Amino acid sequence: MDVTDEAKTNKITWGMLIGSLVTFANLYGPQTFIQHFTHDFHMSASESSLVLSISTFTLAFGMLVMAAISNTWGRKNIMVFSLIGSSILYILVGFAPNFEILLTIRALEGFALAGFPAIAVTYLAEELSGNQFPKSLAVYITGSGFGGFFGRIVSSSVLDLSNWHIAVFVLGTLTMILSIIFIFLVEPSKHFVPQEFSIKNWIGGIIAACKDTKLWYFYGLGFLALGVYVAMFNYIGFPLIKDFGLSQTLVGFIFIFQLMGSIGSMTVGKLSDRFSRAQMLCASLVSALIGISLTAVHFLPIVLMGLFILSCGFFAWHNLVSGWVSSSAIPAAKAYASSLYLLFYYIGSSVIGTIGGNFYDTSGWNGVVGIMIICCILGFILLGLVEMKLKKITKHATI
Repeated sequence: MDVTDEAKTNKITWGMLIGSLVTFANLYGPQTFIQHFTHDFHMSASESSLVLSISTFTLAFGMLVMAAISNTWGRKNIMVFSLIGSSILYILVGFAPNFEILLTIRALEGFALAGFPAIAVTYLAEELSGNQFPKSLAVYITGSGFGGFFGRIVSSSVLDLSNWHIAVFVLGTLTMILSIIFIFLVEPSKHFVPQEFSIKNWIGGIIAACKDTKLWYFYGLGFLALGVYVAMFNYIGFPLIKDFGLSQTLVGFIFIFQLMGSIGSMTVGKLSDRFSRAQMLCASLVSALIGISLTAVHFLPIVLMGLFILSCGFFAWHNLVSGWVSSSAIPAAKAYASSLYLLFYYIGSSVIGTIGGNFYDTSGWNGVVGIMIICCILGFILLGLVEMKLKKITKHATI
């Protein structure tokens, strides 16, 4: 690779890191304010959590639309629209006069946010070749974890000094500046071939991915994975502040476990030659179950250990299932199967994230722990069902 190609690759890599950071900072930034919304808008924890749930819900459906539109409009155009649009909408959140308008803005923001994660991997695959692609992809994925941490820590730090309105404005302004930097770093697609949008082909691909019954077990596992993870970090701030007396800034720093949780994903990669996906997914579910249970112990170091173990289990869980979807789907339905997996993945965070709030309102932190444990048990059941399904398919194939 010559100097020019290396410079281009570095610019794209840095650009995708920034884009990933902006996307997930804007998506998860308000998670820090859930406790404050309960006070300022006089509502329950489950109602306040809608500020995150509604964005992940519209993001999930938006990804299906954005991926199709990008085939006509172009990859970079969609990504720029996503980053700039979501940053503007994030700033507007701070000016919302009531919670209903705030939720409306967040719903629009979730749809706008969908453009970047729906297109990013496709753009990298088209523009980079050889070992450039996996290296840049790894940086992009790292950016998603770092973005969530960045959004929460900036919000928490400003929140301790002022109020959530100012914290929203500060983070929104920072992500807007980063979005503008992205425009100058990432070049327009050079290997992109525009295609005429066809609703018939789009619907046909989705139907093909739905007809493959074994994939529904994976969609269910994705639904449970992010649902458990978001429920944990939506409400853990309540007991950390109430029971352990931590400041908002210190609570913000617990999201560093999202960065450390990538250890789980890396471990899966290293052990993939020694153990089957099913074995590693079982271990991931066990890790998540142990981590969840430890947060019920009224001793801060044990709670923090539980958060770390759950994070490792979650990243491994998501890594394994998302890869399993891609390898199990028929060739014609691979892209649509991955999109549907992400659809259920993000809907899970909306549904279980909100239900967790209902359990917190009625039973406190132990109620949230209970619903997360039930989700893990359901995960074991789905894993058993998919194993039975795959064995049945293999048996018929050998007859």
